[in-house]
Amino acid sequence: MYVAPIALTALLAACSASGNYRNDAAHEELLQTLRQCLVELPISGERNKDYVSPCVGRDVSSLNGISRHRLIDALGPARLCMSQTEINFPQKQDCPFDQNPVWSFYHHADSIDTGGGPELVCIANNQMRCTTVEWRRTK
Repeated sequence: MYVAPIALTALLAACSASGNYRNDAAHEELLQTLRQCLVELPISGERNKDYVSPCVGRDVSSLNGISRHRLIDALGPARLCMSQTEINFPQKQDCPFDQNPVWSFYHHADSIDTGGGPELVCIANNQMRCTTVEWRRTK
């Protein structure tokens, strides 16, 4: 009699911890769209104007719970690695475990500087899964 409520509570806690991501057609389409925007980024827009990808602003909350490796497989290597105190360039496909992978969805006119645009960030909090996937604007 007491086992059923405890089992149900444990099941609900396990499901909520994994996030929204499911390996289904809708999520695959979102990942493909984001990847396509990244591929087109270097050739999009006029070189003398700043450019922001049309993917920016898409709802990516359904990717919450995706594994870091699955996101990197879909989008390619992270552009930057970010923690609360520092930003680095990745040395390998993924960032160090204590840093969050970041992908830039913009470019500045005739410039190689970084920052000042929308970034897709996997907030992993030292986990193998992205607790949240969200858009942030860097400074």
